[in-house]
Amino acid sequence: MSGAVQPRDLLLELGTEELPPKALPVLSAALHAELRKRLGEARFAFSGSRAYASPRRLAVLVEGLAVTQSAQQVERRGPAKAAA
Repeated sequence: MSGAVQPRDLLLELGTEELPPKALPVLSAALHAELRKRLGEARFAFSGSRAYASPRRLAVLVEGLAVTQSAQQVERRGPAKAAA
């Protein structure tokens, strides 16, 4: 049995007060774009995403989301020798 964890789907749903129907496409697209951007910045891989909207809800379904971040090697340098 493998120790690897399979990707999962994530549904982010925001309940709201009544939103104007004309604003739904813009609000939905903004939430979708921002979530995709933030997941990318945090190094979470996913296979796809879809946005949904209704007058009382905005939602994004992220498909195939990795449950862990991708590995990253970071090199940090300490203070100068003169300061030590």
